Amino acid sequence: MSPSMSEPLPQRLRQQLAARLAKPRRLFVTPGGSEFEAWCRGAPGTAVELIVSARALHELVCEPGLPLADLDAVQAYAQQQFAHYFGAAAQRFAIAPWQVGDAAGASALHGLDLAALRAQADAARVHLAAIRPAWAAWLASLPAATRAGSGRAVWHEGDVAVVIQLDRGRVIGLQSRRVNTLADLGAEAPLAIGTPDADFAPQPGPATPRPDFLPRDHRSPLAWPLAVTGVLVLATAAWSAVDSHRALDMAQAARDRVAQLRTTAAKPQARRQVAAPAENRSAAEARALLGMPWEPLLTRVETAGADAKTIAWLGLDASAGRGELRLEGLTPDKLLALQLAEQLGTTPGWGQVVLSRFSAAETGLIGQRFEITARVKTGGGS
Repeated sequence: MSPSMSEPLPQRLRQQLAARLAKPRRLFVTPGGSEFEAWCRGAPGTAVELIVSARALHELVCEPGLPLADLDAVQAYAQQQFAHYFGAAAQRFAIAPWQVGDAAGASALHGLDLAALRAQADAARVHLAAIRPAWAAWLASLPAATRAGSGRAVWHEGDVAVVIQLDRGRVIGLQSRRVNTLADLGAEAPLAIGTPDADFAPQPGPATPRPDFLPRDHRSPLAWPLAVTGVLVLATAAWSAVDSHRALDMAQAARDRVAQLRTTAAKPQARRQVAAPAENRSAAEARALLGMPWEPLLTRVETAGADAKTIAWLGLDASAGRGELRLEGLTPDKLLALQLAEQLGTTPGWGQVVLSRFSAAETGLIGQRFEITARVKTGGGS
């Protein structure tokens, strides 16, 4: 049995929930992925965005004018091109397409095993938030004025350089080159030079390519995290109740042994009477959570957030016993958060919907953090 499977199930569930809700940290990985292996050993219950070295990638920019309607079309075209240049080996490549306006391209992952990375993350209860090429993550971290310019931006790793050709912010060229020094790239001064010790925190500004090697999910980007959060809240609550039962059973047995050594059972009896309400409360909360109408509740949140378009959800907490719900998210505009609260307030079964907190987002997050609290009707009433 693996060490992770030998841990108590409630602990594993809590770590999985913590990983889903954690703010992703960024980790630079080289071919082979030893850095991620070390991360998984030391950080269960965390979330991570992998920044992939140029040494593990092949790059492609599509010719202008090709009839590539969406990312699926870009990926299919890229697979054909990589197969043409690299033969049978290209069948093992994971492909991450990107499309910004009329520009499109793709990265191919050849120095890391995507399936192995995902399995490693699952086993360690680490949430893989994204797997992105280093050049793309770095480009998104540049100031808006730099990203909007024309010229070359250079991602540099020792004897490898990725030259990104920009035309008024559009990526029109992308080439990996072997170099001894940056002077090998020519006399033209680059707009910016990036290295593996870059910050990678995304900055506001013109859209940039965002290739991601994780499989794309065609469902709403809001529905998936909310649904998973809801399920994990239920699972954690249920197993917390199981933990409570077990702890109470052990405490009861200890009290009984003490009672046998004492001349009176009055005090142990009093403690047993106090323990019963705590057990009942945990079990009642778990049953109430399981009985909540999660599907319509999360669907309404998803719909309202989709209408707002720029809302990004961070988390959901629920107390079924009190019929309370708390939502956390990011928005570039306080007015959008207010409008969202008003929309939810008009939903049948929702009441006392309040924008309870609004503050600047933490470093690495873009926008303003907000919190909405509400009272909702559960299966047993409001």
